[in-house]
Amino acid sequence: MLRTVLLIFISAAIGLKMSAQEVSFEIATWYGFKEAAVCYTFDDGCANQFTKARPMFDSAGFPMTLFTVTNWASNWSVLKAMAEQGHEIASHAVSHPNFGQISAEQQDNELANSKVIIEEKIGQPCLTHAYPYCVKALDSIISKYYISARGCQGFIENSTPLDYYNVSSIIVGNLGAVKTYTDFKNSFQQAAQKKGWLVFLIHGIDNDGGYSPIPSNELQKSVLYLVPRTPKYWVTTFKAATLYSKERNAARITLISSNDEQYTLNITDSLSDSIYSHPLTLRCVLPSSWPSAVVKQNQQTVFSRIVQRDTAVFIEFDVIPDAGEVVVMKDNTPVVPEVDSIPPDEQDVNTAIELPTQQPLKVIAQNGKLRVSWPANNSYRFWQVIVNDSLGRIVLSRNVYSNNFFEESFQAKKGMYYIQVKNGSLAYRAKLLL
Repeated sequence: MLRTVLLIFISAAIGLKMSAQEVSFEIATWYGFKEAAVCYTFDDGCANQFTKARPMFDSAGFPMTLFTVTNWASNWSVLKAMAEQGHEIASHAVSHPNFGQISAEQQDNELANSKVIIEEKIGQPCLTHAYPYCVKALDSIISKYYISARGCQGFIENSTPLDYYNVSSIIVGNLGAVKTYTDFKNSFQQAAQKKGWLVFLIHGIDNDGGYSPIPSNELQKSVLYLVPRTPKYWVTTFKAATLYSKERNAARITLISSNDEQYTLNITDSLSDSIYSHPLTLRCVLPSSWPSAVVKQNQQTVFSRIVQRDTAVFIEFDVIPDAGEVVVMKDNTPVVPEVDSIPPDEQDVNTAIELPTQQPLKVIAQNGKLRVSWPANNSYRFWQVIVNDSLGRIVLSRNVYSNNFFEESFQAKKGMYYIQVKNGSLAYRAKLLL
């Protein structure tokens, strides 16, 4: 198996002053040190992908990847709106040909023109492709236009796929291997066991006429199963999983200096910065003499958190390769380490955390502040507040001692954000569009 976690050990032998503890940095196999990446991909623009699946995923805060046949698409305004909310609009060719039955020149036209059309209509880079009929294009052509492409070999990939231009997916529905909620759940657990990349291929939903339809209630249950398990599963787009995987493999860490107050390092890679700028999650052990820590890259504060995993306490933080010097600094403000709460695998969706229908979470982002309030509950005073962006990346995570209120400085780019406030099995959720 390929080694996909880079662990850098720094010792006094290289002439750097060390703190009491030897410092090492680890790059997460998947974003946020989650155990697997999960991508729900949808082909051909079947009607219920928009009317039934989209509300499910929007409510859960999970992004979809919609592989779009440009000649068949008639709802570009809807697709553009979905892209602006964080869903991926990707290529499924211009006319849905079998690449094994057309010339190299025709393959080039299909792949190039699909990319151009999507980028013109959506206004965002189109970087991934799904092969119609699961028939691969020529490597020399597909690699000119895309960073990865999806096939449908029917297995869960390792964290580094066998071929980025033929990433395996599992067909969902009555003609596929995943027909029921139980099949979904088994796939999730298998992916976690191998720290793998699980890609679902979905066409029809219910009776919309699409290939291999899946009942919408089975799809909904799979989504509900994942909602309380986001610390374990990174539900993201096909593009984001590709970017993270490639950047992780190419990244190198150089420790510049180290002392009892801070660590200074660089993280670099050999990839094109115009494409590969997805944050990687790193961690190091929190020194016993540090009450807390803050992290900056290029003098700008980045997302970080103090988290306990088993018996160890870590500083986990997100940084972008080639985006400037990283400084991990001691902070004298004591914090209680976060502990991720993940339901057991066997816990079914009927007992999973679900969005309350009464007393919704109230969120206001104004004047650089995020204000969150929830129903007062004197039985629960310790809450975890988490804000995710549309790709499932954590942009804020805090432990809060309060019965119903949280406020903090919040500077964020335009886009869709998903807020959770939870305490054990009780959770409130809301969406925020900036």
